Amino acid sequence: MDHSPRVLIHPAKIIENYRVLQRRCSQAGIELTAVVKGIAGDRRIIRAFIDSGVTDLGDSRLENLEFLASDPRVFLTLLRLPAISGLDRVIRYAKRSLNAEIDVLRLLNQRAAAARTTHDVMLMVDLGDLREGVDPADLRHLAEECRTLTALRVTGIGTNFSCFAGVPPSKKKLELLVELGRMLRDEYGFPIQRISGGNSSSLPLVYDGAMPPGINHLRIGEGILLGKETLYGNRLPDLHPDAFIVEAEVLQSQIKKNRPEGETGRNAFGKTPVIPEVEAGYRLLLNIGAQDAALNGLMPLDPGIIVLGGSSDYLVAASTRRVPVGTRLRFIPDYWSLLTIMSTVYIKKEYFES
Repeated sequence: MDHSPRVLIHPAKIIENYRVLQRRCSQAGIELTAVVKGIAGDRRIIRAFIDSGVTDLGDSRLENLEFLASDPRVFLTLLRLPAISGLDRVIRYAKRSLNAEIDVLRLLNQRAAAARTTHDVMLMVDLGDLREGVDPADLRHLAEECRTLTALRVTGIGTNFSCFAGVPPSKKKLELLVELGRMLRDEYGFPIQRISGGNSSSLPLVYDGAMPPGINHLRIGEGILLGKETLYGNRLPDLHPDAFIVEAEVLQSQIKKNRPEGETGRNAFGKTPVIPEVEAGYRLLLNIGAQDAALNGLMPLDPGIIVLGGSSDYLVAASTRRVPVGTRLRFIPDYWSLLTIMSTVYIKKEYFES
């Protein structure tokens, strides 16, 4: 059956993106954790990773790590700070987790001890993006507490950029992270193996040969899946940008005015709509909506199409020409749109193996 809407997935392009980035990073002394949360636990893509020799995987959802936990070939990292309500599952399914709260670490230590195992932790430091991590000034206090947690191994220190406040990575901030990692190793005796300098927003530093010495690990999702860096959404030159192509069908194609008539209020999502300025002309309704995808993150492959927004069921687009009803239009998703597309049950996933 021919489905619409659908996402066309090319696992070989994803794996090639990984290999290109792995070679580039390896030349700079950097190891990669392949972040697969953007594919919402898609087993075919993850199996493609493992079958091609990729064994260091990270996800923010324990549900996505569970089915891999029994595979001895993979090293699994939980990328979201652990919830107290799920610590037993953290110990069971992840070999490493990112942490910043001492109360959570104490309980995680208890769970690991009860399970007669050890668990690796990466302590997270906030270097300005105002998301997870302790202030650098508070790291010593966290380290002192971790000394007493015998079922945990502090094997890494990490930070994050451009995910909440849009703060970019910089040489100065990353050099501070290296210094903090050395402090944990030299003063506290922790077996720090990884100093993790962020996500795909740090890839331009790798490409420019500007990554500070001592940064030896990155957590990469968008670069692998979409061939882009995170901060500005720019394509990285030697990567595939089209491993995922979204296809939706035109349901209505009619001439419309360029502005709404009469008084306007909030839309179906309780927001005051901001409609891009375009000429009056053809307006298309497509069978993909906000329930399926972050619509503004879909980039049309047809240069005559402009995404204006949409509702829960429809994408609304302007067109420079008449597009017949039933026509399939294709789009490249950005990272946030990909997250929603891969999580929904309403978009068919189709795979190309060559």
